Amino acid sequence: MTTATETPAPRVDSNLLQHDNKVFLKFVTISSPDTLARFNNDLNVMTAQARRILEVNQRIAATLTTGEKDALTKVRDGELADFNQKDDIFAKVYGFKVDSVAIRPHFIQNTAIQLMTPVTDEQVAELRKNPDFKEADIQARGNTKMVVLSKVTGDHIPVLNNSIEVIQVQQNTILQLRAAEQAATDEAAKARIKEELAKATDVLTKNAEFMGKTYGVVSNNLVFDVLEAHFWVALTPDELKAYVEKNHGTAGQALAAADAPKLDSKKDKKSS
Repeated sequence: MTTATETPAPRVDSNLLQHDNKVFLKFVTISSPDTLARFNNDLNVMTAQARRILEVNQRIAATLTTGEKDALTKVRDGELADFNQKDDIFAKVYGFKVDSVAIRPHFIQNTAIQLMTPVTDEQVAELRKNPDFKEADIQARGNTKMVVLSKVTGDHIPVLNNSIEVIQVQQNTILQLRAAEQAATDEAAKARIKEELAKATDVLTKNAEFMGKTYGVVSNNLVFDVLEAHFWVALTPDELKAYVEKNHGTAGQALAAADAPKLDSKKDKKSS
């Protein structure tokens, strides 16, 4: 009698992600809304400057006259010195240099968000009467008080985004149908519009009920606060090979391409 051997499950590296036929490496995870806002701004500023330097280099290569080359080189060198100085500070804060990622594909993937809506002092007073009320759910954003409606993580984020987009489309459709109903002069046309309006309203109501039950969202005045995000950067084939050999050994070379999780095209992300 032969005994079946159990095949071990393939290892999945959570630091790798497949997207757009490339494999991305998780460079950093940021778990503070304030830090994430600063990171996003700093990254955009540094990336824009890196691209300006690249454009000046291309202009230098295409310029024929010595005078123009010298002038452009002076501009390039000044930008480069400023960039390198700021990049050293960036690396101390975030743990890597923009120079290594600026001109390659990269994006920020939100992995945890909270939904909030503005509230008045009177509404806060009413909320405090609820025995389940938590004072931490009232947060200040400038001069505005916000109440936390729901926290959403992982794969629920793109579902939420899709639901909000659907509701917004339905709301716009209803507004257009109401305007068309008022403008219509033919009774048959009015009847058709009323029928479409009733269907659209029914679908909107059902989607709004789903949002309320699933996310606690019943307001159109929503504020998204990102609590955590991953920053992903595309690897070259050689970098991917070196990463896999270092972390999984030579036997795991196919792991990254075959078993790295795939990013759904509908997932919440900010591409650069």
